[in-house]
Amino acid sequence: MAAVWQQVLAVDARYNAYRTPTFPQFRTQYIRRRSQLLRENAKCGFEPGLRRQYLRLRSQLLALRYGPLSEQSSFRASSVRSSRTTLDRMEDFEEDPRAQGARGHRRSVSRGSYQLQAQMNRAVYDERPPGSLVPTSVAEASRAMAGDTTLSENYAFAGMYHIFDQHVDSAVPRLQFANDDKHLLACCSLDGTLSIMTLSPAPPSVKVTLRGHEKPVTDFAWSLSNDVIVSTSQDGTLRIWNTEDGRCIREVCDPDSSELLCCTFQPMNNNLTVVGNSKHVLQVVNISTGKKVKGGSSKLTGRVLSLSFDAPGKILWAGDDRGSIFSFLFDMATGKLTKAKRLVVSEGSSISSISARSWISREARDPSLLVNACVNKLLLYRVVDNEGTLQLKRSFPIQHGSQPIHSIFCPLMSFRQGACVVTGSEDMCVYFFDVERNTKAIVNKLQGHSSPVLDVSFNCDESLLASSDTTGMVIIWRREQK
Repeated sequence: MAAVWQQVLAVDARYNAYRTPTFPQFRTQYIRRRSQLLRENAKCGFEPGLRRQYLRLRSQLLALRYGPLSEQSSFRASSVRSSRTTLDRMEDFEEDPRAQGARGHRRSVSRGSYQLQAQMNRAVYDERPPGSLVPTSVAEASRAMAGDTTLSENYAFAGMYHIFDQHVDSAVPRLQFANDDKHLLACCSLDGTLSIMTLSPAPPSVKVTLRGHEKPVTDFAWSLSNDVIVSTSQDGTLRIWNTEDGRCIREVCDPDSSELLCCTFQPMNNNLTVVGNSKHVLQVVNISTGKKVKGGSSKLTGRVLSLSFDAPGKILWAGDDRGSIFSFLFDMATGKLTKAKRLVVSEGSSISSISARSWISREARDPSLLVNACVNKLLLYRVVDNEGTLQLKRSFPIQHGSQPIHSIFCPLMSFRQGACVVTGSEDMCVYFFDVERNTKAIVNKLQGHSSPVLDVSFNCDESLLASSDTTGMVIIWRREQK
């Protein structure tokens, strides 16, 4: 009956904002303690009917005490080895594009098309012995982390490991674990700051706060080696931060003097960052010089809200607030962007999140794109060619009409049977979906937030999941130990 105690916790969380409005720390301690007690009681094996009766009575008492819940308010705003290595070895595409192949921190890029990649994926899969789950020998380590569990067992997240509330009353639109890291997490806030948090050693704490933006921070990204973070803000600046001491290394102003809304690193060369602004412009920036890359800009039909590269860094997808997703071909030698394809998901609907993955699972072997588009659905597309053309594979129902909701592919999904994606939702829940299950696709549903859940992030071994909401609460969920 774990689902019942989660429902009880969800009811308490929704009314939590009414408790001691002048002491937010008490509200956090209260909901954390409630989670602990409810988990302990769930193990006692009470009669299911009694639990449901308790849930009804609890809901009625809270409604009598605090009154009916009001509608949620709208969102207030619409590699390199060390920091020295990251900065000192950054390449300037504008000055010497011929030198790109000579530097050591650029990785080689596959020349195969997406059609060929899908065919190769199928070939590798078909050569495996019957019943084998792992597509390549390289995946054995990830399979070991995932174990021989089912999706439902592996994604039995329930217990709250920790709650961060340093950004209380200001939405946290983005959060992300560091690359290949179990315990380092960062988030940005509409209060104009970013936080880097460490979850180990206990107790979890805020390691450093990044201060400097004068307006809400809209997005950020970790460098490949986690020594640098880039962030964008409504103040029209891109900032590069040292993650060890929180120092702002460089500030780059938008040449159009517009709000910067999203950013992402070029995966094959972290010297380059792509940013999108409120004047519909997409721009490649060399963060070592702060200069725009020649030929590295393009214009969309609306405000640029979301960005994602494919793994080789050859295709970039960008989503805007008019419902369009554009694909761009990225020239690895010059940093130039060439517009390739456009897909209108839903006219006038914001594309709030895009995530790319080359291989989802043994059942879903084609390159895929996961999209949140304010259409009350989570959308999964198949990438059908080397120009980034998209074909809708399936969709999953969620509540998403206006908030900037984000979703992710599970990091280990490629190495077990089935495949899982996770998304926030405006109904204050976190949803896990099996992309290959034709019926009853919901694998898990986490309840505990008191406002719309904006973003979710896994650590590298899927032992922890982080989620953030419009009130500034960040919840760290721990996977149940079997």
